[in-house]
Amino acid sequence: MRARGSARSGHLALLGATLVALAVSLTGIANAHAFLVLGEMNVEPDPPRPGEPLTFTIEMADPSLAPVEDAVVFIEVRRAQRVTEELPDASTEDPELPPADATIDLVELSPGRYVGELVAPTAGTHHLLVRDQTFEWEEANASVMMEVAGAPLGTMPFILPPTAVGPRSLWVWLLWLVGLPLLAGLVVTALVLGSRKGPEEAVGS
Repeated sequence: MRARGSARSGHLALLGATLVALAVSLTGIANAHAFLVLGEMNVEPDPPRPGEPLTFTIEMADPSLAPVEDAVVFIEVRRAQRVTEELPDASTEDPELPPADATIDLVELSPGRYVGELVAPTAGTHHLLVRDQTFEWEEANASVMMEVAGAPLGTMPFILPPTAVGPRSLWVWLLWLVGLPLLAGLVVTALVLGSRKGPEEAVGS
Protein backbone atom coordinates (compact mmCIF):
# COMPACT_ATOMS: atom_id res chain seq x y z
CA MET A 1 0.00 0.00 0.00
CA ARG A 2 2.85 2.41 0.81
CA ALA A 3 4.52 1.58 -2.49
CA ARG A 4 1.30 2.38 -4.33
CA GLY A 5 0.98 5.69 -2.45
CA SER A 6 4.58 6.59 -3.24
CA ALA A 7 4.04 5.82 -6.90
CA ARG A 8 0.96 8.03 -6.96
CA SER A 9 2.84 10.83 -5.25
CA GLY A 10 5.65 10.52 -7.80
CA HIS A 11 3.20 10.63 -10.71
CA LEU A 12 1.48 13.60 -9.09
CA ALA A 13 4.71 15.56 -8.74
CA LEU A 14 5.77 14.73 -12.29
CA LEU A 15 2.42 15.77 -13.74
CA GLY A 16 2.39 19.01 -11.75
CA ALA A 17 5.89 19.94 -12.87
CA THR A 18 5.07 19.12 -16.50
CA LEU A 19 1.91 21.22 -16.50
CA VAL A 20 3.64 24.17 -14.86
CA ALA A 21 6.51 24.05 -17.37
CA LEU A 22 4.05 23.82 -20.26
CA ALA A 23 2.04 26.76 -18.95
CA VAL A 24 5.14 28.93 -18.62
CA SER A 25 6.47 28.08 -22.07
CA LEU A 26 3.17 28.54 -23.85
CA THR A 27 2.51 31.81 -22.07
CA GLY A 28 5.88 33.06 -23.33
CA ILE A 29 5.04 31.97 -26.87
CA ALA A 30 1.63 33.63 -26.86
CA ASN A 31 3.10 36.86 -25.50
CA ALA A 32 6.14 36.94 -27.80
CA HIS A 33 7.06 40.25 -29.45
CA ALA A 34 4.44 42.31 -27.60
CA PHE A 35 7.40 44.44 -26.53
CA LEU A 36 10.14 46.64 -27.94
CA VAL A 37 12.90 44.67 -29.70
CA LEU A 38 16.45 46.03 -29.77
CA GLY A 39 18.44 44.92 -32.79
CA GLU A 40 21.98 45.13 -34.15
CA MET A 41 23.07 44.22 -37.67
CA ASN A 42 26.58 43.38 -38.83
CA VAL A 43 27.76 42.58 -42.36
CA GLU A 44 30.86 40.56 -43.24
CA PRO A 45 33.11 41.35 -44.96
CA ASP A 46 32.96 45.00 -43.99
CA PRO A 47 32.95 47.16 -46.05
CA PRO A 48 30.95 45.16 -48.62
CA ARG A 49 32.11 45.11 -52.23
CA PRO A 50 29.90 44.54 -55.31
CA GLY A 51 29.55 40.87 -56.26
CA GLU A 52 31.09 39.55 -53.01
CA PRO A 53 29.21 37.01 -50.85
CA LEU A 54 27.98 38.79 -47.74
CA THR A 55 26.95 37.35 -44.38
CA PHE A 56 24.33 39.30 -42.46
CA THR A 57 24.08 38.75 -38.70
CA ILE A 58 21.28 40.19 -36.59
CA GLU A 59 21.18 40.12 -32.79
CA MET A 60 17.73 40.66 -31.26
CA ALA A 61 16.96 41.27 -27.57
CA ASP A 62 14.09 42.56 -25.44
CA PRO A 63 14.43 45.63 -23.17
CA SER A 64 15.88 43.43 -20.41
CA LEU A 65 18.55 42.31 -22.93
CA ALA A 66 17.22 38.74 -22.98
CA PRO A 67 17.57 37.22 -26.48
CA VAL A 68 14.46 37.15 -28.65
CA GLU A 69 14.19 33.54 -29.81
CA ASP A 70 12.18 31.67 -32.46
CA ALA A 71 11.45 34.79 -34.52
CA VAL A 72 10.58 34.69 -38.22
CA VAL A 73 12.74 37.52 -39.50
CA PHE A 74 14.05 38.45 -42.95
CA ILE A 75 15.57 41.41 -44.78
CA GLU A 76 14.34 43.07 -47.96
CA VAL A 77 16.98 44.86 -50.06
CA ARG A 78 16.21 47.83 -52.35
CA ARG A 79 18.36 50.49 -53.98
CA ALA A 80 17.86 53.74 -52.10
CA GLN A 81 16.80 55.47 -55.34
CA ARG A 82 13.80 53.10 -55.56
CA VAL A 83 12.64 54.08 -52.09
CA THR A 84 11.00 57.42 -51.44
CA GLU A 85 13.22 60.23 -50.21
CA GLU A 86 11.66 59.87 -46.76
CA LEU A 87 12.55 56.37 -45.57
CA PRO A 88 9.79 54.44 -43.79
CA ASP A 89 9.95 54.71 -40.02
CA ALA A 90 9.84 51.64 -37.82
CA SER A 91 6.22 50.51 -37.76
CA THR A 92 3.83 47.62 -37.25
CA GLU A 93 2.28 47.93 -40.69
CA ASP A 94 3.36 46.75 -44.12
CA PRO A 95 5.10 49.81 -45.68
CA GLU A 96 4.22 50.88 -49.21
CA LEU A 97 7.46 50.08 -51.06
CA PRO A 98 8.28 48.79 -54.55
CA PRO A 99 9.07 45.07 -54.91
CA ALA A 100 12.34 44.10 -53.25
CA ASP A 101 15.47 43.66 -55.34
CA ALA A 102 16.43 40.73 -53.10
CA THR A 103 15.28 39.03 -49.90
CA ILE A 104 17.55 37.57 -47.23
CA ASP A 105 16.04 34.74 -45.20
CA LEU A 106 17.59 34.60 -41.74
CA VAL A 107 18.14 31.43 -39.70
CA GLU A 108 18.55 31.41 -35.92
CA LEU A 109 21.95 29.85 -35.18
CA SER A 110 21.91 30.60 -31.45
CA PRO A 111 19.41 32.26 -29.07
CA GLY A 112 18.54 35.67 -30.53
CA ARG A 113 21.22 35.46 -33.25
CA TYR A 114 19.98 35.28 -36.87
CA VAL A 115 22.20 34.83 -39.92
CA GLY A 116 21.63 35.00 -43.68
CA GLU A 117 23.65 35.41 -46.89
CA LEU A 118 23.45 37.53 -50.05
CA VAL A 119 25.70 38.42 -52.96
CA ALA A 120 26.48 42.13 -52.58
CA PRO A 121 24.51 44.32 -54.98
CA THR A 122 25.97 47.09 -57.12
CA ALA A 123 27.88 50.00 -55.60
CA GLY A 124 25.83 52.67 -53.91
CA THR A 125 23.36 53.11 -51.06
CA HIS A 126 20.81 50.38 -50.38
CA HIS A 127 17.80 50.32 -48.10
CA LEU A 128 17.47 47.25 -45.87
CA LEU A 129 14.02 46.63 -44.41
CA VAL A 130 14.20 44.28 -41.42
CA ARG A 131 10.84 42.52 -41.12
CA ASP A 132 9.64 40.43 -38.21
CA GLN A 133 6.63 38.26 -39.10
CA THR A 134 6.76 35.68 -36.33
CA PHE A 135 2.97 35.38 -36.42
CA GLU A 136 0.82 35.86 -39.49
CA TRP A 137 -1.35 38.46 -37.76
CA GLU A 138 1.48 40.71 -36.64
CA GLU A 139 4.20 42.74 -38.38
CA ALA A 140 7.14 44.78 -37.14
CA ASN A 141 9.74 46.41 -39.37
CA ALA A 142 12.67 48.83 -39.25
CA SER A 143 14.94 50.55 -41.79
CA VAL A 144 18.72 50.20 -42.05
CA MET A 145 20.94 51.81 -44.70
CA MET A 146 23.89 49.95 -46.28
CA GLU A 147 26.59 51.51 -48.42
CA VAL A 148 28.28 49.13 -50.88
CA ALA A 149 31.84 50.01 -51.94
CA GLY A 150 32.01 52.75 -49.35
CA ALA A 151 33.37 53.19 -45.83
CA PRO A 152 33.12 50.36 -43.24
CA LEU A 153 29.60 49.99 -41.90
CA GLY A 154 30.33 48.80 -38.37
CA THR A 155 27.42 47.74 -36.18
CA MET A 156 24.08 49.10 -37.41
CA PRO A 157 21.46 49.39 -34.64
CA PHE A 158 17.69 49.32 -35.20
CA ILE A 159 14.52 49.05 -33.12
CA LEU A 160 11.45 46.96 -33.88
CA PRO A 161 8.33 48.47 -32.28
CA PRO A 162 6.07 46.35 -30.07
CA THR A 163 3.33 44.67 -32.06
CA ALA A 164 -0.29 45.11 -31.08
CA VAL A 165 -1.83 42.04 -29.47
CA GLY A 166 -4.69 41.25 -31.84
CA PRO A 167 -7.92 39.48 -30.87
CA ARG A 168 -6.66 36.04 -31.89
CA SER A 169 -3.37 36.26 -30.03
CA LEU A 170 -5.12 37.84 -27.02
CA TRP A 171 -7.51 34.93 -26.74
CA VAL A 172 -4.67 32.44 -27.11
CA TRP A 173 -2.72 34.28 -24.42
CA LEU A 174 -5.70 34.25 -22.04
CA LEU A 175 -6.32 30.58 -22.77
CA TRP A 176 -2.84 29.51 -21.79
CA LEU A 177 -2.45 32.01 -18.96
CA VAL A 178 -5.76 31.25 -17.24
CA GLY A 179 -7.13 28.03 -18.67
CA LEU A 180 -4.08 25.81 -18.37
CA PRO A 181 -3.34 26.58 -14.68
CA LEU A 182 -7.01 25.90 -13.89
CA LEU A 183 -6.83 22.60 -15.73
CA ALA A 184 -3.63 21.72 -13.91
CA GLY A 185 -5.30 22.52 -10.58
CA LEU A 186 -8.29 20.30 -11.37
CA VAL A 187 -6.08 17.39 -12.41
CA VAL A 188 -3.88 17.71 -9.33
CA THR A 189 -6.95 17.95 -7.06
CA ALA A 190 -8.47 14.84 -8.64
CA LEU A 191 -5.25 12.90 -8.17
CA VAL A 192 -4.91 14.02 -4.55
CA LEU A 193 -8.49 13.01 -3.75
CA GLY A 194 -7.96 9.72 -5.52
CA SER A 195 -4.80 8.99 -3.56
CA ARG A 196 -6.60 9.73 -0.29
CA LYS A 197 -9.60 7.63 -1.21
CA GLY A 198 -7.47 4.54 -1.70
CA PRO A 199 -6.14 4.32 1.90
CA GLU A 200 -9.58 5.20 3.33
CA GLU A 201 -11.19 2.32 1.42
CA ALA A 202 -8.45 -0.02 2.59
CA VAL A 203 -9.04 1.00 6.25
CA GLY A 204 -12.80 0.56 5.91
CA SER A 205 -12.46 -2.88 4.44
